[in-house]
Amino acid sequence: MTKKFILNIVLNLGIVFLVLSGVAGYNSGNMLFLGLSIALLIVLIYLKVVLLKQVNRDVQQKQAEKIKQQQIQSKKRTKR
Repeated sequence: MTKKFILNIVLNLGIVFLVLSGVAGYNSGNMLFLGLSIALLIVLIYLKVVLLKQVNRDVQQKQAEKIKQQQIQSKKRTKR
């Protein structure tokens, strides 16, 4: 989970940097930098969405395992 947390921070920093690069490219009139910034920004946003979906799936899976363990423990208690 720590690796995903660090990856999320790196993606956020990359997104902020690319937005600022895009604004600077637009203000300077350099459309090449603007186009590259937008293309890379789309890629980083896609990767962030994929990461968020994966973390959400992992959290739901851990919660389901926790509930299953609680049900098993409660069944063991009722058998005694």
